[in-house]
Amino acid sequence: MRLLPGPAHFHVVEEPAYAASGSGEHLYVEIEKEGLTTDEVAMALARCCDVKGMEVGFAGRKDRHAITRQWFSVRGATDAQLTGLQTAFAKGRLTVLNVSRHANKIRVGHLRGNHFRLGLGDVTDLSALQANLARLARDGIANRFGPQRFGFGGVNLRIAAAWGAGDLAGAIALVVDPSGTWKLGDDLPSRFRFGPEGKVIAALKRGTDPMRALRQADELRKLIASAAQAAVFNAVQAARAERGLVHRLRVGDLACTRDGIPFLVTADDLDEVNRRAAPGLLDALATGPMPGSWRLRTSDEVIAEEHAWSASTGMDWAWFGEDSVFDSPGGRRQLLVVFREAPVLNQADGITWLEFTLPSGAFATEVLTQAGVELPTDRAG
Repeated sequence: MRLLPGPAHFHVVEEPAYAASGSGEHLYVEIEKEGLTTDEVAMALARCCDVKGMEVGFAGRKDRHAITRQWFSVRGATDAQLTGLQTAFAKGRLTVLNVSRHANKIRVGHLRGNHFRLGLGDVTDLSALQANLARLARDGIANRFGPQRFGFGGVNLRIAAAWGAGDLAGAIALVVDPSGTWKLGDDLPSRFRFGPEGKVIAALKRGTDPMRALRQADELRKLIASAAQAAVFNAVQAARAERGLVHRLRVGDLACTRDGIPFLVTADDLDEVNRRAAPGLLDALATGPMPGSWRLRTSDEVIAEEHAWSASTGMDWAWFGEDSVFDSPGGRRQLLVVFREAPVLNQADGITWLEFTLPSGAFATEVLTQAGVELPTDRAG
């Protein structure tokens, strides 16, 4: 049983947090893309509309190896400026589906969730797949970060380790060449790159001092910090699962409701919280750390455990404190995620199509992996 390769078997439709009002200074554009990253589309919108990149907003990055639909906002743009956008790329495809207006910019996180339609092959035991999906609906989906968060071959974590430890030359080298063969002083690659890494390389090509280029790369810093935080979270999530502490909370744990409202578990409410955290109900959820300066804390004993459980990642929590290299508010992320819409299976022309909806921030590839579906190599990061 496997996920079939290629964009045609991986469809994603973003569910916005709100509908456009129809008026306002921001042009809202719903785009279907294939073979393109979200950053590439955002840059094309900025060029077509003659605005700076910072004036383009989106709620989340969508996979290049998929057919995806999402909304973008462009401050000060007009409908007429979209002419030519669909032919902006020699490779890949994009189609403008809807255009509207709204008063504010779309920012990362401005979405309720994502609806997935995935094509599976070699499904010889449909009942077994149905049982696995029913188990995930009952017990919850382990809310691990997928390999996409860590970059191709996990390069984002190698950059984080170098950058966090003060090895800026090593971090720059990995940004330029994830294989690790490039070093400062070598010729820069001629191939254009999009996204935060591409902006750093463009600064180097303009003659910017490498250390300054890295220190000024706030977008890249946030991307690398999020990968490092994700590694810490995954390690803690795995440790709690091994110890039977995903559906069972302790005094001093920080839990949250299904809607994400956090609360500290006390001795007085422990039994009730664990009743609500049981499979089949999942109305209270254990959380894991996204290191940073967030003020709401677990008990000292829980924090000490989480530090120990995540030590193998090589990510120092001090890197995320105020005025530190990856200064971040951080927070807590629930260990389990619940389907927004339950899985549905149907078969046509030899393909088994699986559809479901997840909250924002959850990974469809994790649903597949936990349901026993093999992933193709184009989902490796």
